[in-house]
Amino acid sequence: MHGKLNIGDRIQIGGGYDMDPQWLNGKAHYIGTAKAFIPGQNDTPAIIIELDGDAVFGKIQGKYLVLELQYVGAEWKEIETVHVELCDFVPEDESWQDRKQGKWVESHASYKKL
Repeated sequence: MHGKLNIGDRIQIGGGYDMDPQWLNGKAHYIGTAKAFIPGQNDTPAIIIELDGDAVFGKIQGKYLVLELQYVGAEWKEIETVHVELCDFVPEDESWQDRKQGKWVESHASYKKL
C-alpha cells in the first residue's frame, strides 16, 4: 500500500500544463486501473495504469500509462499531480533508466481516485 492509492483502484486522469492538452486528443480525461507500482525516477515509486481504451499521441498508441509524482515529497493519495508516460507495451518492473521507455506526453496531469 502506498498512501491512499492502491493496486486495483480505478482512476481518472486528465489535465495538463496547457488549457487543451494535446495528449488528451480533445477528451476531458482517460479512465484506467492501477496495475502495479514500479521503481520511479526518484525514491517514490511510479505506477502503471492500464487504460480502458487506447490513448494516442503523435505516432504512438497504447493503453498503458506510467505516472510519476510531480512534486518532491508527494505521495500516492486520492488526488495528485503527475508526469505521464504513454506506452504501447506493458512497462517492466524496472526504473525508468533501466527499462524500455514510452513517450513522455505530459508534465502536469492530475489524477483522482474514483
